[in-house]
Amino acid sequence: MATNTATTIDWKTLQKEMETLFGSSVKAADALIPEAPSADYTLSDLQTKIGDTQKKLETVQGALGNYYTTRYDQEYNTRGLGDVKNKITGLDSKIVSEKSMRDESISKVRKNPYYSAATITGEAGEIERLANARINNYIDERNGLAGEYNGTLDEVTKRVAAETAEKERDVENLKESLSGLKNQYSNYQSELGKQLEKAEDTKRWESEFMLKLQDAEQRAKDANKPSGGGSSNQTANERMSSRIAQDLEPDPTLRATAQRLISQGISDPTRLGYSGDLAVQLESEMGWINKQNPQNQSTSYASPAQGTTKESAFRREVRDAWKEGYSPDELKQIYGGVNFSDSKKSVSDIIDDEWKVKNEPGLKGWWDRLWRIGV
Repeated sequence: MATNTATTIDWKTLQKEMETLFGSSVKAADALIPEAPSADYTLSDLQTKIGDTQKKLETVQGALGNYYTTRYDQEYNTRGLGDVKNKITGLDSKIVSEKSMRDESISKVRKNPYYSAATITGEAGEIERLANARINNYIDERNGLAGEYNGTLDEVTKRVAAETAEKERDVENLKESLSGLKNQYSNYQSELGKQLEKAEDTKRWESEFMLKLQDAEQRAKDANKPSGGGSSNQTANERMSSRIAQDLEPDPTLRATAQRLISQGISDPTRLGYSGDLAVQLESEMGWINKQNPQNQSTSYASPAQGTTKESAFRREVRDAWKEGYSPDELKQIYGGVNFSDSKKSVSDIIDDEWKVKNEPGLKGWWDRLWRIGV
């Protein structure tokens, strides 16, 4: 004959130990999460930095648009290159004019019928010598100015190009800084979401475990009672039935748990492992709450699901669906339109993975299921 080992457990002591364990485990888990620097790693500070950097980038980009042309003109005029270029143009005109006058004078001498050949040679040679001397002086002066102009123009071009390159580097640095801040902001939001989700999972697991612990304690007490000793339970049931008959709340102490189950779309407490009187009391409390607030009625898994959710939330919903008796193929049809905001996996991949964990044999299967709520 099998013995009931539950009667040897001090449930109150175990409950206190588990509460202490839960508290220390949550603190230990939180301690593993690196704290963000208080001065420069908050959402508000990052938003301010992003806004300031964006404004600086827009200002620098706007100034860079005509910067090269504007600075080139400024340097060109400051160095007086326009005046030098005008002088060069003037000297070019004088050189052309002198050459024309020289050639015209020589032509007149050669056409003079009264000049002998010797006179023509002498006169033409003298005109050419004097004209060439003036032309060469103009050319020397022109070349000197041209060298000065080209040298200064090269300095201006290099200086403006260097300044423009510096401004372009400023733009690239601001772009890189802005990108880094945005990535930091995104990572912060992601980390915050993970922490909130972890806290929610931990709280839910603790709540469900403690309720199941209470149910186990009640079953252990029931197992120790003699066959005719059900008067106290009967009294509690009669008391609850009396409150229901009077249209009163069956058990106010279970209101928070009942509301949580309703918010999760659960209509049958046994889906989460509740049993016995506790399951009956929870179901009565949920029925009373739904009667007071008809809009709280949960929807059925049979309705086709669409929209976007997180992978962890979807996995919990799949595990709840196993308890309803759904098969993987049925869930794939129901959730075919669901997308995930934090995962590239498909609905089919996740459902198959959860089904594998649910049915995996041996120690590994037990270990995997131990750390997955609801499996």
